[in-house]
Amino acid sequence: MKLSSVHVKNFRTLEDVIVRFNGFYTAISGQNNAGKTSLLRAIRHTFRDNSRDIYFYRRRDEVTYRDDRTQWAKKDEDIVFCYVVAVSPAEDPGLFQFVEKFNEEKLPDNDAKLQVQVSHRASDETLCTCWVNDKELSTYASKEILQKLKSSNLAFMHDSAQAFSPIYGAGGRHLHELTFTADELKAISEELARVQTKIKKISKAHRTELSGLLGHLEEKYEVDFSIPEGMFTGSIPFAVNLRDKNVDIPLNDWGSGTKNRTQIMMSILQATRIRSKPDENKITPIVLIEEPESFLHPSAQAEFGRVLIDLANELQIQTVVTTHSPYMLCQSNVQSNVLLGRKTTYGRTKSTEVVEVKEDNWMEPFGNILGLNNVEFSPWKEVLFSGKQCVLLVEGEIDKAYYEHIHSLAFSGLVLPQGLEIVPYEGKDALKNSILLKFIIDKFKKVLVTFDLDAKSELERTMAQVGLVEHSGFLAVGSSKPGKQCIEGLLPERVLSKVHSANTDLVMALTSADSKDRKSAKSSLKHKLLSEFKSDKTITRDDLKPFLPVFKALLHLAPE
Repeated sequence: MKLSSVHVKNFRTLEDVIVRFNGFYTAISGQNNAGKTSLLRAIRHTFRDNSRDIYFYRRRDEVTYRDDRTQWAKKDEDIVFCYVVAVSPAEDPGLFQFVEKFNEEKLPDNDAKLQVQVSHRASDETLCTCWVNDKELSTYASKEILQKLKSSNLAFMHDSAQAFSPIYGAGGRHLHELTFTADELKAISEELARVQTKIKKISKAHRTELSGLLGHLEEKYEVDFSIPEGMFTGSIPFAVNLRDKNVDIPLNDWGSGTKNRTQIMMSILQATRIRSKPDENKITPIVLIEEPESFLHPSAQAEFGRVLIDLANELQIQTVVTTHSPYMLCQSNVQSNVLLGRKTTYGRTKSTEVVEVKEDNWMEPFGNILGLNNVEFSPWKEVLFSGKQCVLLVEGEIDKAYYEHIHSLAFSGLVLPQGLEIVPYEGKDALKNSILLKFIIDKFKKVLVTFDLDAKSELERTMAQVGLVEHSGFLAVGSSKPGKQCIEGLLPERVLSKVHSANTDLVMALTSADSKDRKSAKSSLKHKLLSEFKSDKTITRDDLKPFLPVFKALLHLAPE
């Protein structure tokens, strides 16, 4: 099952909000009280996890009109939840067949579009209407489908701000759950039969003693002890230990960040096992996570964000997170990021609104979290959307072309590490915002930032602020000679002489009083130097010795 969209009306701050889900991963961000939690509650109203009700008291998911209606909505307007869901015959046969039954005609063998609208009225009456592939169903059929959705385990919810587990064992230790396949349950059932026999044998004395006590009553009873029926109907509570350096430690005794990540992974595991088991009644659930970055250092947030996005896409488990961390935003698909804000009317904060995120304002969710304006993100788009984990950041496309061409020559010591990606940013000024730069470098597992040598004095302090060390984290490129404090300063002298002598007008323009002329001349010369360098068939390894320190610094970027 996959949510396509949710339309909420008159529920808390969500006066009229439509959220569309793109891909298997969706990150919902926004300031505090923007409506993120209310949106998840609107989803949880219908899509729930009922598998653990026998163990613990569930937090309130029902809607109370008086408490939940938008305060400024017109009197007696309904609270409305409208969901559009894609139901797959392969991934959700249990729901697909159920919907097909009430549709009263066979559905095509592809995803069915199920639309469910639930309305809560001021009279506390609840109405439901369902559509299948835009065909409206009867009131009876709609109610049956809604009941099916509510009674199934369709949304594994993890709230990082709440207790890590609602199930408690001896000594207050948190317990968790493991979901079993039909074959595994059969094996457990057979083993339980043997355990039942053992319990009866061991508990004989206990039965006798309790029977004696009950014998004081007028009514006589016989006593037997057994494991309760239904105790292991699909899942079982269990304790978790994590091993670090061959020491087993209960999950309770680990730090909050480790506990939080482990709990989230367990929810994903349960959803994956349901999706993968061959069961004609299965319905693939979704995973809802509030603030997965909780208790994590920024570098750990960056890693965990990458993992969650990769798992959602790899396992094809729809994962919806609410977040205040830029590392949890999706950087491969801008439309997977949903930004919520609040409208202001006459100085008063009112309803939630969705800030539409498109290609031209892709940076809006990032800027909202980091407190930066959109302009500062412009030079970094290609970097942010890089899919690699080990990168060399260079000032521009020309620098990238130099390193790629030298690599193609295959000289010893002048080859790029396998798996490395060269990603250009737009000039040294992009490196001066330490907040943004720190976010950028934490996105990657390994990174080397390069810039022209003539900018070193300007950027050294920023490099230190973000924790980069020279030669392993950053490198200033160029020759110390005047006019050569850039990557072109490392080129063979004959290449420089040939281009400069053939373009004296451009060389003279470098000293122009007009900054536009200087910039244009510099750009033209850079392109001509690159062209000449790439066309020179006499280049030897000795000619490229000035580049050796750069390639040596790149060795630590090789993927492990």
